[in-house]
Amino acid sequence: MEKMINSLKKLGLNRYEAQAYIGLTKMITGPADEIAEVSNLPRSRIYDILNQLEKKGFVEITRSRPLRYTVIEPTVIFKQEKENLIDELQSTEKKLEELYLNNTSEVQAPVWLIHTTDNILEKEMEVIKKASKLITLRAGFLLKGEAQMMIKAFNHIPRSVKIKIIANKECYVENEKIEIIDIFKKAKLSNLEIVEADLPMMKMLIRDGRELVGTFARFEGENNSVKPETAIGVNNRYEALCKNFNDYFIKQFNMLNSFKKK
Repeated sequence: MEKMINSLKKLGLNRYEAQAYIGLTKMITGPADEIAEVSNLPRSRIYDILNQLEKKGFVEITRSRPLRYTVIEPTVIFKQEKENLIDELQSTEKKLEELYLNNTSEVQAPVWLIHTTDNILEKEMEVIKKASKLITLRAGFLLKGEAQMMIKAFNHIPRSVKIKIIANKECYVENEKIEIIDIFKKAKLSNLEIVEADLPMMKMLIRDGRELVGTFARFEGENNSVKPETAIGVNNRYEALCKNFNDYFIKQFNMLNSFKKK
């Protein structure tokens, strides 16, 4: 019981609201006084508690006499709250990345800008080949032929190197669709894991938590089609920053992967 209450608190309920939701889940539907009794709550507070639960989307009210309250199925609640949590984390990630990039020039660290898509791809392949333990890739977009180049590079490193990818399902480059998830899945690499997400339109490749290549570009049109000629890469070898980005990636990857399996 206490664990359920604590879990519901994480979804924004207070203790009384959590007790009422648990009690109503046992009943499915019922009047306020019965819900108060089952939930071991004071009758003087139960109407306010149930009204708050309705506002938060946990119960429905039937305007009868007496009023009847019906629980919203837990799977529906938790599915929506998981999606809200992922959206919130991704929004925070985007804002933090913008803050980081806006202040990169003020940090005395080994950071280099990379111009032209050919040079960006060349640097990415170089970084992949140097990996000894782990490659992580956050792919809001990929350039034309980039996924195939990465797969080829992945095939030339030891299978003991783990490859973890979070990616948008697809992107557009010069209005041509690239099926990011499908391309990597069809490679059938035993050391590659990939999960789908709704990512900001940027790309970050990290090897061993020690070096990263980030890529940014301008987009246009309703499908946010990448304009390759505007692409700029950032090669960062400042290990403390790379490790922080890598640690955050692993946490996000594990969370998304656990949701996918449920």
